[in-house]
Amino acid sequence: MSAAAAVFAPGATALITGGASGVGLAIAKLCRSKGMKLLLVDRNAEALEKAKAEVGSSSSDVATSVLDVSKPDEWTSLREQAAKTFGSIELLVLNAGIGARGTWGDADYFRNVLETNLFGVIHGINTFLPVVQEAAKSRPTSVVITGSKQGITNPPGNPAYNASKSAVKTLAEHLSWDLRDTKTSVHLLVPGWTFTGMVSGRCRILCPVLLILTLHLI
Repeated sequence: MSAAAAVFAPGATALITGGASGVGLAIAKLCRSKGMKLLLVDRNAEALEKAKAEVGSSSSDVATSVLDVSKPDEWTSLREQAAKTFGSIELLVLNAGIGARGTWGDADYFRNVLETNLFGVIHGINTFLPVVQEAAKSRPTSVVITGSKQGITNPPGNPAYNASKSAVKTLAEHLSWDLRDTKTSVHLLVPGWTFTGMVSGRCRILCPVLLILTLHLI
């Protein structure tokens, strides 16, 4: 087992943003299958309750939090909740994102996409990296950031989304370098084609997302 795979351990805690559906929920199910505790984070309260039911609502090892990842003050509250509920975070999965469409001159389109897809990741790292590194003193830890092929191939048609995912890729690379001599591994998760709530109103995974995650971490 690789050092990164060791984070999937009974008793370890995973915090997953965008955890109520799609890729986030798939990762949550993987974590639960390994005996991990969960803090599922999403802005959709109803979807969070459904997700909790899917992964084990009767367990005290599964907690939820309604949060808008674009708001730093809500991240501060989440850190307090995490400390009170679980004490440590070994796996930080920054997966929340939106896929809005817009074009030049549409300031709201650019702001909303970048505040969620890019600054949601930045806020998550700035808030929880110290927590993850503290946990790394006693057990393996990892940070997983969900990217997109859009941020690599940069196809025309959705500049804000592509720019946000390109920036997320850069952040992951820099964070990985900066933590190279620590016990915290960093991974950019680029799923294959998915059919999630973000793009279709459904949350069914149509590609082996967990296989992709497994190839990166296990």
